Amino acid sequence: MNLSFLIALVSNNGNYTCVVTYPENGRTFHLTRTQTVKVVGSPKDALPPQIYSPNDFVVYEKEPGEELLIPCKVHFTFLKDSRNEVWWTIDGKKPDDTTFDITVNESVSLSKIEDETRTQLLSIKKVTAEDLKRNYVCHARNAKGEVDKSAKVKQKAPRYTVELACGFGATVLLVVILIVVYHVYWLEMVLFYRAHFGTDETILDGKEYDIYVSYARNAEEEEFVLLTLRGVLENEFGYKLCIFDRDSLPGGIVTDETLSFIQKSRRLLVVLSPNYVLQGTQALLELKAGLENMASRGNINVILVQYKAVKEMKVKELKRAKTVLTVIKWKGEKSKYPQGRFWKQLQVAMPVKKSSRWSRSGEQGLSYSSLKNV
Repeated sequence: MNLSFLIALVSNNGNYTCVVTYPENGRTFHLTRTQTVKVVGSPKDALPPQIYSPNDFVVYEKEPGEELLIPCKVHFTFLKDSRNEVWWTIDGKKPDDTTFDITVNESVSLSKIEDETRTQLLSIKKVTAEDLKRNYVCHARNAKGEVDKSAKVKQKAPRYTVELACGFGATVLLVVILIVVYHVYWLEMVLFYRAHFGTDETILDGKEYDIYVSYARNAEEEEFVLLTLRGVLENEFGYKLCIFDRDSLPGGIVTDETLSFIQKSRRLLVVLSPNYVLQGTQALLELKAGLENMASRGNINVILVQYKAVKEMKVKELKRAKTVLTVIKWKGEKSKYPQGRFWKQLQVAMPVKKSSRWSRSGEQGLSYSSLKNV
């Protein structure tokens, strides 16, 4: 009688006893024999040793004086009558052949199918700078072959180097953040500085008006100037605007009054549009007078507000002005937003007046109701 296992499993492990019973002379006798069954790995699955540690992913980084521990962990598949060996070499020598203090302890564990894991723990109690430069190699061998793996050992960077690197990194990060903040919020920063530290430009300058507005008459731009610009600049920010058709006296000479108004103003605000270019002498006279005043005397600044894009710039004075001056673009409904870029850019271009409500608006934003009603 034979006992056969079609597929050997670990659960088949155990002691199997064969019992034979036979009668003789009126008595019954029992014969037994016990056989131990142990399921092990198949010879077909046998492999050379596999080194789990050291590996390429772990670096043993130590300072001189610290303890260095490096495990040499190797897995051996079951191989009958095979001798499994694990050992260390340091700079090509076994630990017993070296002169420095090294301890190696070995432990062995077996799996249910007799696979073996051997671990040799290399230990140096107080590692030196020289020890950290040595080459530590884990070796393993069985009947299927021999393998080895070097441990990655290095000296820790000095703390001052780490601190210096962290400090430099933090400085670079801070500079980048400041650049980004300045790029995004430079208008707000300028307005904050003007509101708190700016010098009042209106003190003893002999000017009567803050802004002279030059625009195309009898056009859509006139409504924009009289309602939107005038409403916000005068009512919200307390600036005094000079609008020729409103402030000039009847019967006066247009040329003389225009030049007089411009000389009495701190800024010349030009509302650019296709109609402005087509306008006759009045608008161009205002522009030319302002540019000449700015170039020769320097006591007036010209502000260009683009109400609508001008495709062809045939007027040489206007063409020259656009090349040297910043153009503030009005973008319709989008520009009416109180915290919008248009009003902040315009605010920066305006004269600093401590007595006006402009400084407060620089921090609090415009009253949206005032724009909504414009």
